[in-house]
Amino acid sequence: NLTGQAACVQCPAGEFQPERGQTSCDLCAAGGYCEVTDDCGGGFTPCLAGSYNEKTGSSSPDACQQCPPGTFSPSSGANRSGTCKSCRSGTFAAGSRNAECEPCKAGSYQNATGAAGCIRCGLGSFCPVGAS
Repeated sequence: NLTGQAACVQCPAGEFQPERGQTSCDLCAAGGYCEVTDDCGGGFTPCLAGSYNEKTGSSSPDACQQCPPGTFSPSSGANRSGTCKSCRSGTFAAGSRNAECEPCKAGSYQNATGAAGCIRCGLGSFCPVGAS
């Protein structure tokens, strides 16, 4: 809001201002995006858990890159690909944008890390939940 103005002026896409009464906008930080908003004092949206954005000045949810299958990222607002961690053995993460890995169901196992699925146990053998 510039001095003497009756209403807030919108920040352009890719910029935001978290506080009311300011006269400038800040470049949107990595870890999220800033869409044009009618609200004064806001506009930054963090990337969801299971995704990240390494670039500043982003203006769309499409800027948030999804962690690939076999990986997870539990925190929202991640700003680097390194936040996507490989699932440990005995777990998997199918699809993308996973906030956590799931344990293999009984009757299956996974002995590798970073897996997108589990392997059926052989005939005549038993594998408990989370078997590796």
